[in-house]
Amino acid sequence: MDSRGRIEIDGAIGEGGGQILRSALSLSAITGRPFRLSRVRHGRLKPGLRPQHLAAARATAAICAGTLVGDEVGSGEISLEPRDVVRQGSWTFDIGTAGSAPLLFQTLCWPLALAGFPTELSLLGGTHQDHSPSFHYLALVWAPAVARLGFPFGLSLQRAGFYPEGGGAFQATVQPARAMPPLDLVHRGTLLETEVVSLFSGVHFAVGEQQASRAERRMRANGVSCEARVVPMPGGPSRGAHLLVVARFERVRSGHSATNEGGREPDRTADAAVAAFSRFLDGRGAVDPHLADQLLLPAALVAAGLVPRPPGVDCSTRFTVGEVTRHLLTNAGIVRAFLPVEVDVDGGEGGEGEVRVRPRG
Repeated sequence: MDSRGRIEIDGAIGEGGGQILRSALSLSAITGRPFRLSRVRHGRLKPGLRPQHLAAARATAAICAGTLVGDEVGSGEISLEPRDVVRQGSWTFDIGTAGSAPLLFQTLCWPLALAGFPTELSLLGGTHQDHSPSFHYLALVWAPAVARLGFPFGLSLQRAGFYPEGGGAFQATVQPARAMPPLDLVHRGTLLETEVVSLFSGVHFAVGEQQASRAERRMRANGVSCEARVVPMPGGPSRGAHLLVVARFERVRSGHSATNEGGREPDRTADAAVAAFSRFLDGRGAVDPHLADQLLLPAALVAAGLVPRPPGVDCSTRFTVGEVTRHLLTNAGIVRAFLPVEVDVDGGEGGEGEVRVRPRG
């Protein structure tokens, strides 16, 4: 941090991807602290800002009247200086490509939730992809989890968007954050039910049926009973299919998905999602690896006292995870740079671990 209070971030640290930028954008808008990120996405095949990262930066700057420098596709350095508190209103943001609209939402939702008033968002881009949370993962797994931390969101899909055309759209209602009891997810409890959701748009119904049937057979062969649903989604200019396994345990939900990107056959899509679920079920972690990353920032906002709590109420969060990822460890470092919190991760990368987020000091 320099003498003006700007936070300097090296984008080559840890996993070196776009989440470094997205977390920094959210936290800068929340705290009012400017930052500069160098070596943007240094660890990726195509380094620098891509359209989806540029869209996140410009959208964040819009809601806090911030000043951006370096906001160009391909740029290896970008800075944001927030100028105002998060502004009230309804917002529409279009990535313009098949870039992940759910990741754009996860950048904007935290400063909006702390602004103290409801906000309506319309987001356009990709909605169902590998390597990012799908709209249905947000709605069925992520949203119930973060609601327990005091962040209620309403989500509604208008049309699905797949790679490479994109063209998807969803709407979100962001309600003001509210006080909730501490979240302790050390144990997930007994598996209560498992649901296979086979989603498709712009392709034949038989694709959705084949995905669902294959996943159901594989689950039952592994000794897990499940209910399978075939769900056609409203279409846009793109075509594709997605399969999500949602497991409901006594204390938490997990989600495991795959998309038919790159021409993946329906059976292979189903196999990939079921295999991810099986790996999680074989472990002892309470939350799946993706949810672990996505719980970290809201848990830190609670620990930093940004969500009102009655005096004397513990504002720490802890959870176990089946796999400590580099993504999780990197995100923890960004959170520590902006907020007065401690993020303790017990367990080595690639193995099981426990995460504790608590006030500093």
